Amino acid sequence: MSNAFAALQWATMKLFEGVSRHKGKVLISLVITTLAMSLLLVAFTLSLTAYNSVKGVSVAQEMTIFTNQGVSSERAANLKETIEKQPGITRVRLVSPDEALGLIGDTDNTDLSFSTNPLPNILLATVSTDIPEKQVDETAKFIEKQPGVDSVAYDSTWNSNIQALKNAFAKFGLLTGDLLCGLILMVLLGSASLAATTPLKEALRLNSMGAPTSFIVRPDAWRAGFVFLLASLASIVIADLAISSIAPALSTALGLYHLPVTFQPLPLSWQVAFIVVSFLLGNILGGLTSYLGYRGKI
Repeated sequence: MSNAFAALQWATMKLFEGVSRHKGKVLISLVITTLAMSLLLVAFTLSLTAYNSVKGVSVAQEMTIFTNQGVSSERAANLKETIEKQPGITRVRLVSPDEALGLIGDTDNTDLSFSTNPLPNILLATVSTDIPEKQVDETAKFIEKQPGVDSVAYDSTWNSNIQALKNAFAKFGLLTGDLLCGLILMVLLGSASLAATTPLKEALRLNSMGAPTSFIVRPDAWRAGFVFLLASLASIVIADLAISSIAPALSTALGLYHLPVTFQPLPLSWQVAFIVVSFLLGNILGGLTSYLGYRGKI
């Protein structure tokens, strides 16, 4: 039997020996780790789903260009092509007088009947959120000077307000995410220390015999990895159940604001990756806490 195989066999034996002798500490470690991981998974899943759903909702501003009364559809179409070529304009839609009148009637739930339609051709120009206010104003002024244009209605501060809102949410999300991850990491570190059950005397004895650090801390590292592995499996089940129970209420609430969000559990590949990372993290934290526990005593 090779020395490497004997070392692995010894570490495996010590792993389960520690679990058997310290059932209470290991169970507490498992519960704490499961709760911490469940909280992280639920928060991440909800955030990821909401982001993927909301990011597709257009927040770009629109310029409403009113043409002069009597401008022909052909002239309006030519004007549409001119506007589409301007900086920051991503899309232009031509709304005919009849269509505009129909939209007003649908909005007000009234039957609008005129002998002659009083509305002109209207152009709706979508403005990119990436261009500054100054460029928006310059584009609007250019459009207003075009023959056949009566007026242009828009909010020049829209892009700046959207950008400020994005920056605020990004900073808030980064701050709260960092704090949450830091808190959970500290909880996991404390949980890993509970799983590190190798007696100090045994660690010191092995050290005095010339055993390397990796050999001494291996049982504790593996034990913490084993606990984290079980906790990751349990937390995935708990997170899926939690998401399934609160998803309908959240989807209904967001639907009131016309945000069609459907919350789903993480994909299987992501769950597998989470399990693998949890196992490796448990090994690292378990070995670290074990080493810190006896290194100052030598």
